[in-house]
Amino acid sequence: MIKLMIGNYTDFRTGSKSYIIFTLSFIIFGAVIALLTSFINYKLQYTNIDKGILARFEAEKSVKLESLHHSLNSLNEMVQTLAVNKLTQDYIRQPTPTKLVNAQSLFLASAQSSSLIMQVRFLDKNGQEAIRIDRSKNGKEVFVVPDNELQDKHSRYYFIESAQLRPRQFWHSNLDLNYEGGVLEKPIRPTFRVATPVFSENVFSGIVIVNIEAAQLIRALTRSADFDTMIIDGDGEFLYHNEKVFSWSRYLEGQSNFLDLYPVIGSKILREPNIRFDKIYSFSIGQQFNNGENLQAILLPKAEMLSKLTANNLLTALIIALIVIVVSFPLSWIAAMVPSRLQSQLQEVLADLQRSNEALDNNVMSSTTDRNGHFVSASNAFCLTTGYNFGELQGQTQELLCHPECAKTAYENIWRTIQNGQVWRGEIRNCKKSGQEFWVNMVITPQFDIDGKISGYAEIYEDITDRKAIELLSITDVLTQLFNRRKIDQILEDEMARYNRSEQVFSVILLDLDHFKQVNDTYGHPAGDRVLIETALCLQKNIRKVDYAGRWGGEEFLIVLTGTGIAGAAIIAEKLRQVINQHDFQPVKQLSASFGVAQCLTGESLNKLISRVDIALYEAKSEGRNRVSISPSE
Repeated sequence: MIKLMIGNYTDFRTGSKSYIIFTLSFIIFGAVIALLTSFINYKLQYTNIDKGILARFEAEKSVKLESLHHSLNSLNEMVQTLAVNKLTQDYIRQPTPTKLVNAQSLFLASAQSSSLIMQVRFLDKNGQEAIRIDRSKNGKEVFVVPDNELQDKHSRYYFIESAQLRPRQFWHSNLDLNYEGGVLEKPIRPTFRVATPVFSENVFSGIVIVNIEAAQLIRALTRSADFDTMIIDGDGEFLYHNEKVFSWSRYLEGQSNFLDLYPVIGSKILREPNIRFDKIYSFSIGQQFNNGENLQAILLPKAEMLSKLTANNLLTALIIALIVIVVSFPLSWIAAMVPSRLQSQLQEVLADLQRSNEALDNNVMSSTTDRNGHFVSASNAFCLTTGYNFGELQGQTQELLCHPECAKTAYENIWRTIQNGQVWRGEIRNCKKSGQEFWVNMVITPQFDIDGKISGYAEIYEDITDRKAIELLSITDVLTQLFNRRKIDQILEDEMARYNRSEQVFSVILLDLDHFKQVNDTYGHPAGDRVLIETALCLQKNIRKVDYAGRWGGEEFLIVLTGTGIAGAAIIAEKLRQVINQHDFQPVKQLSASFGVAQCLTGESLNKLISRVDIALYEAKSEGRNRVSISPSE
């Protein structure tokens, strides 16, 4: 019995020793695995950092090139519109005082359309300034320069070079600083010029040239949350540097240029645009400007972004190491008992870590909302842009940011899409806490719980306010500030596509001012322009926010009535007829207009719809004017 007891004790000690050895071995093995996992993860995260920086660079490049393309196209369209406008051509063919005043009014309206425009001019075929519109230095006033102050510019490079171009070709100046009387203006004013030749009856008759203040154009190219951005020319001279002391090195004495600051890689980047060298990224913008400067944008990742990415990388590696070590201890006792459960728990922890890392990104506007649309979280970038702190956002919905002019149906459509589990993408006009308007390109993604039910939504935003401002210039009629013909054509195509897709009816009203030619002949074209402007205001004030009004051509206007059948359209047309007929036009006093009304029909083309409403307008004219004619709906 004593031997039996000793034997049992020996077995116990052996088992305990084996158990301890096994446990220690498992712990050591777990620690080694933890260290190896952390090391590999750390290296992989560094690779991901490089890929992440490159991806952000490509996104920045794409946005900046698209924005620049829109801006320059808008300027080209402006000078081309002035060059071929009837008022300009009439003045060239017959330069009478009256036609000069009409052309000056056109150029004045163009200068007033944007606060960026510093000067608009027409130089005749001999290089003499014939029309010149200047903006005051405080930027508040736009005025016509008197004849005795107009100058001979035949020897200036921009006239000589622009005069060699063919119709619809454009000349772009260098991005430089403004000089007054040969002296650099202080404070400095970055300037950019766009010109195009003017032809009358296929004969060169002069040029139209527009000077803009280029500071906003440069800001759009250099603004970035992730990168410090520089702009250099083909000689390595700085046009812009985030440290102002280096900007405009070609024009300001004693300034260092790109080659001075980056002697090792500077010449390589100048020879080979669109390259990546270490942590310096570049891409060419010279093709867009097409002015021979060979401009490049140089992007350097901001230290804040790199430090955050690195810190997140290290934190992730340490957390993973700690988790593996902590898990290795109980695994020595329960490794064979609950492996599947432990794996599930580890996956949940890793998923939580991944979501936490994504939420730490302070450089992207983002937010999350619950399934009822109430804010649950918001990034610092989102709070800074909107002006609200998270305490003010929490528990609120997107309606807090809704612009007063944004249609309620837009938010209803968004809500309907995401509640069906679909991703919504689109552009939304919002208001900051200060009341300032801003535009975002927004993506809303439903989030699902483990049962497949929607638990909330994740939102990502891109600030596109600057691009929207540029787009507005390209879709607006210069004189009336209504939509131009190109924009109205696009709206008609969209409405027709919506009708063919979902049978959402719409109608169009085409109106023409009666005897408008007599207004121009009797009172002059400036008075005629004022009548058109007042007519546009009458239309804007008396249609719904969901409808669209635009200048169709000359004294014709077209209105698109969304979700409106022929009966409703006829009522609106009659209301507009009375408003115009009762309006006190100065100096004409009373005018009338004729209206054609048509509703889209099943299987009908857009050209057929426009033809029907045009015929209806003709009938209104034929029947005595100042009346509404309705196109049959069958």
